[in-house]
Amino acid sequence: MRGALILGSARCGSTLVSQILRNHPAILSVSELFAAAGHSAFRPGLLSGARFWSEMAKPTAAMSEVANPDAAPQEFLYGRIAQPAHDPWNCPPILSVALPHISSDPDALFTALAGEISKRPLAERADHYLALFDAMARSLSGRDIWVERSGGSLVASGTLRQLFPNATLILLTRNGCETALSMRDYPAARLAMWFWRNLAPLRIDLLHPRRHFGRGGLWPVIAAIGARSGIRRIVSRRPTLTQAGEFWSALTIRGLQGLNDAQPLILRHEDLCREPTPSIRKLVHHLGCDAPANWLEQATAIPEQRPSRLNALGARERDEIEKACAPGEAALAEYVAGVSVKS
Repeated sequence: MRGALILGSARCGSTLVSQILRNHPAILSVSELFAAAGHSAFRPGLLSGARFWSEMAKPTAAMSEVANPDAAPQEFLYGRIAQPAHDPWNCPPILSVALPHISSDPDALFTALAGEISKRPLAERADHYLALFDAMARSLSGRDIWVERSGGSLVASGTLRQLFPNATLILLTRNGCETALSMRDYPAARLAMWFWRNLAPLRIDLLHPRRHFGRGGLWPVIAAIGARSGIRRIVSRRPTLTQAGEFWSALTIRGLQGLNDAQPLILRHEDLCREPTPSIRKLVHHLGCDAPANWLEQATAIPEQRPSRLNALGARERDEIEKACAPGEAALAEYVAGVSVKS
């Protein structure tokens, strides 16, 4: 089964892309699976199917604080299930978004996947992921390419390329200031910013290319400590404009370093919202898929242009966040120009 990765910072429009791809007859749209796996998403080494599935199925205190119907009502799809088998405020990670995104009965799909994946033998994590994607695709029938997107996945670009070397790559971009302003108000992004700022003096780097969140050995311990020390308090505090912009810049710069020799499709969120038809055609063509007329008609009706957060700021605030985002914008412009020259 072919695969693809949509890479981007948090709040860059990747949820929209998952929604667009969800009903394509050839595509398994995998939404927020790596994000749901959290601090163990990319840990190296062999593990059993039972261990791998337990990480997909066991609720964690940290995840429950940032992924629930109150914290993320639009993104947290399990909260919309009429009669859920699990507590939406403390549900299995894979049920938070990934399974409701593709199934009208995510609890039944959860049970079926548990019976299959938990019986798998000792294997690398990437092999378990591929088996999971295959099982999810079979539940829909006819899907021949998986496309995973998780908010903030750009920071793990190098790791993801190692895990899935044959995956097609899409780099989703959005104006840095608009992205940072959205991240500033999103609980999971607030938590990431807090970790990035406050652990740096301890030489623990959330964005490190080999020890980033989800891969580094300390993250399970840090997540457990954080869950006991007040994640709710952390995410209730709004970062400053400078903090949000500097985090977006750092994430962008580090993530692009993991794509230094790659040739991803550059997909701009602004283009997708302003002119959806050519952008969506380009996307599915890059994925090696057709664009059936009935699907394309439905897909192009999904994007919508929203009011600019940046334009709502005063001159001083605008200058503050533009200054903080400038390094990331410069790195992104340089990278995109390089990809254009190579292509």
